[in-house]
Amino acid sequence: MLGLLLTVLAVLGAAGPQHAVAADADTITIGEPGHITVTAPRTVAPGEYAELRLAYTNTSNSLEESAPLTLTFAPSAAASVDLDGLTFLDGGEGHTYAVTGNSAAGTVNVDWRYFDEGASTTTTVYIPFKDTATGPVPLSASLTENLGTGTVVTPLGSLTINNTPAAADLSVALDASPKGLGVVYATFTATVTNHGPAATTAAAVRFTYPAGFTLPSATGCTVDSAARTVTCDLGPLASGASTTRTLGLHASLLTIGSHLTVTAARTTSTPADPTPANDTATTTCSALTGLLIRC
Repeated sequence: MLGLLLTVLAVLGAAGPQHAVAADADTITIGEPGHITVTAPRTVAPGEYAELRLAYTNTSNSLEESAPLTLTFAPSAAASVDLDGLTFLDGGEGHTYAVTGNSAAGTVNVDWRYFDEGASTTTTVYIPFKDTATGPVPLSASLTENLGTGTVVTPLGSLTINNTPAAADLSVALDASPKGLGVVYATFTATVTNHGPAATTAAAVRFTYPAGFTLPSATGCTVDSAARTVTCDLGPLASGASTTRTLGLHASLLTIGSHLTVTAARTTSTPADPTPANDTATTTCSALTGLLIRC
């Protein structure tokens, strides 16, 4: 009856927890294939979950009461992983009675029980990496098989999960208004979008304008009239979010037919931007008369 209940629970949870799981295209496996293996991603970004895939087969010629697996994390891993917050998914065989994480001890204990000869099980453990995770996360594994003929302890070796630096790809777009009219004053709006994967904690965009414009105004931004730049702090920006900053400029004495190009560019951001190619945008206005421009 207990085995049936566990099987039903496993089927109900077959979709697994809805975590942002690190890509497993590049993994590392330790143990003895066909007997006991632990497979982990080589890299995990801060804020993601490391997906550990555990597979075990009773290769003895004996019934087995239990086969607890222990993962032991290096003390330095405490700064990067939250073992108390782990979740797990039984593969449906009904052998996984519990998976317990202990951040204070730096261990994860997998409670596998009751195997016939040749019986197998799989368990997936999701270990959360902290948003502030830094440095490598070394761990080792050991299996204890409590067989009818005695106890066998098998060290599986060690592996290291590395942190990938957090990154946030910011793109900049620039628009001018009004359009198609001869005006003496124009506004330039920079839209900064965070394409992720991480949120930014700080960022700035800088407008640069030519000598044909004067009297710059931009609320909350720093104006350097001598350098003809205006720098605007953006503050924190969640992944997928956008924010805008607007610069107003007046036309000064112009040369008819001249082109006036305004630029908006990301200057700084935290964490690092991995794609600088989309960090700059420009728009150009033309002088219609000595005082009027069209953008």
